Amino acid sequence: MDRTPVNLLWTGGWDSTFQLLRLLLVHGVEVEPIYLIDHTRGSLDVERKTMDRIRATLATEYPQTVTLLKPTRFFDVADIAPDTEIEHAYHRILRGLGIGSQYDWLARFLKQNDLRGVEIGAEFTHHGASELLIGRTVPMTAKQGYATHRLSPEAMDSDVGVLFGRLTFPLALIDKHSMKKEADLRGWIPLLAMTWFCHKPLAGEPCGMCNPCQGVVSDGFGWRIPASRRALGQVHRATIGPMKKTAKRIVQKFRGAYLTPQATGHSSHSTHSSH
Repeated sequence: MDRTPVNLLWTGGWDSTFQLLRLLLVHGVEVEPIYLIDHTRGSLDVERKTMDRIRATLATEYPQTVTLLKPTRFFDVADIAPDTEIEHAYHRILRGLGIGSQYDWLARFLKQNDLRGVEIGAEFTHHGASELLIGRTVPMTAKQGYATHRLSPEAMDSDVGVLFGRLTFPLALIDKHSMKKEADLRGWIPLLAMTWFCHKPLAGEPCGMCNPCQGVVSDGFGWRIPASRRALGQVHRATIGPMKKTAKRIVQKFRGAYLTPQATGHSSHSTHSSH
C-alpha cells in the first residue's frame, strides 16, 4: 500500500471535514490538506480559524493525528493563471447548470500545479456541481488502499472532465444525512459541529441568506443557524433571493451560449445524466 499522503481539498466545511475524519480515524492514512485562499470570500478568516480549531481538537482527542495530519498547503487564488480551455468548458457548463466560479479556478490550479487524484468532499446531491457527478463516476481504489470514485472515461471526454478530471470523489454516493448517521456512530458530531459553511458571516455567525446557508436549511440542518438568522433567511428566500438567482442565471446562460465557443476535441456535456 502506498504511504503517500492524501491530498484533500479541506475548507473546514462539513463534507471535507467528514472525509478528513474518515482518512485519519478509519483508514489511518496521512493527509496533506490543500486550501486555496480567495481574498474576495467573506468567510476566509472564519474558515482558517475553524480548521485550526478542528486540528487542535483532533490532536487532543486523537493524538495519532498529530503525525497523520500534515501542515496545510496554502495557495493564493490570485496567483492562478488564465486557461482558455478550462474557462470555456466552465462557461459551456453554465448554459445548463449553475455552479460556483471556484470550479473554474480550482481546475486551473490543479492543471498548473500538475496535481491529480486530489480529493474533494463533493456529496451525493441533486444541487450545484455535485449534480454533474451523478451517473458520471466509477468506483476505484485509492493508492492508499480505500474505496473512492473518479470520473468515468466517457465523462473525462467532456467539459465535465476538463473541470473535474484531476479530482477524485470519495463521497460521490453519500449524502449529508448518511454522513450524520455514520458520524453519530463514530462519535464525530462534536467535531463536525465545529465546521463552517456560511460565505458571508455576520458578527462571527452564519448569515442565513447566502447559498450555503440556504443549502444547510434545505438539507434539514437548519439547527446550525441561529433562529434570528433563519428568520432572515426565510424572508430572503421569499423576496430578494429568487430575483438575484434568476438574474445571475440569465447572465451565466447568456455568456455560455453567446460568448463561449462550442467544444472541440471532446464531447460537450449534458446536465441530464442517468440517475
